[in-house]
Amino acid sequence: MGKITFLPGGKSIKARPGQTIVSAAAAARVVIPQRCGGHASCLMCRVVIESGELTSPTALEVRKLPEQDIAKGIRLGCQAKATQKDCTVRIPESRLKSVVQAALEKQRKENEE
Repeated sequence: MGKITFLPGGKSIKARPGQTIVSAAAAARVVIPQRCGGHASCLMCRVVIESGELTSPTALEVRKLPEQDIAKGIRLGCQAKATQKDCTVRIPESRLKSVVQAALEKQRKENEE
């Protein structure tokens, strides 16, 4: 069993070979957004492989993701599966969340003045 570490939170979990990243994340209580139930149609579960290795990209991933994204380590969490080796996976922050956080920070600074 390989260990998967999820960033930015830093939570880790032992994953059995063949377990999807989304499934391992759920077991570790880490949220990877998705809408399609693991069918690679919503593309919301994109993750970045920071280190280590996962299974090779599936035919669905190759069809859905640009070749340059796969080359950069971007994978679909519903398709990418654990191996015996450890890996570190970064879950990108949603654009909406970052916009809301920036607005809250701006409002906090204005209230301090």
